[in-house]
Amino acid sequence: MSLIYRMPVGFGPSLGPRQGPGGRRFNGELSKATILTIEYVTDAGAMAALLPPGFKAAADPVVTVKVHYNKSLAWLAGRAYNYIEIMFRSVFEGVQDRVEGDFIAVMWESLADPIIVGRDEVGHPKIFADIPDPVVTPTSTTFTGSWFDFPFCTAEFEGLSLAPWPSEAQEQEAMSRPPTTGLAGLPRMNYKYVPNAENLEKADVAYAVLMPAGLYEHYTLDSWQGSGRVTFSHARWEDLPTMSNIVNAMADLPIVEYRGASMLRTLRSFNDLRDVSKIIR
Repeated sequence: MSLIYRMPVGFGPSLGPRQGPGGRRFNGELSKATILTIEYVTDAGAMAALLPPGFKAAADPVVTVKVHYNKSLAWLAGRAYNYIEIMFRSVFEGVQDRVEGDFIAVMWESLADPIIVGRDEVGHPKIFADIPDPVVTPTSTTFTGSWFDFPFCTAEFEGLSLAPWPSEAQEQEAMSRPPTTGLAGLPRMNYKYVPNAENLEKADVAYAVLMPAGLYEHYTLDSWQGSGRVTFSHARWEDLPTMSNIVNAMADLPIVEYRGASMLRTLRSFNDLRDVSKIIR
């Protein structure tokens, strides 16, 4: 059996979402997820300026902002973490392949472990942020991403009063129905880049990666659709010394038209991406 290694390699095969003790895989394990989504249309030229080589903005340049509140993850022995992901509707045009889908521009995660393995193994553009559970009122639900108490991203879901997680009986009722395949309606793409240690201005690795649509089976417990708004706050370098460039680029990206907001509560079947991620050329 082939095993995965990453730094530090001297301690043997690595542990993470794609490989547990003894090479165990976690595919099919259910976890709990609350997913809040806001979509808006931006300017195609402004989006194109933020895309890596081989990508261009799609004819309908939609930005998707998602926050995932993940619970009971098997690969973390039942622990939880949250993350925000920003996706740009784009087209990859290579020498051999042409794919339209959602390009993952950046992901902020609240735990180092998924950041390290996601960057090293799959090439996801993950960085750290504090992402607490949402603030819920009778008329709205709000999430915030921050770094050392600087709130760089805030989104409000108008009319959504997020209830407590459904009961075990509701979970069992949902699981009595056939699962739904989806959660990602379009292919997802990212750009794996690793600089050369001897010459940091050059890349050891630089290529696009594809995750086909419909990777995850899930059981829907609750859903909601409505309206929402998202704000990225301009930052000084002193506020965000390692990512002010990212946050300011998102703050400057025009919001032409909101496309609505949604919430999904789901039991999600884990997919470790070992068999489905592939390079597009």
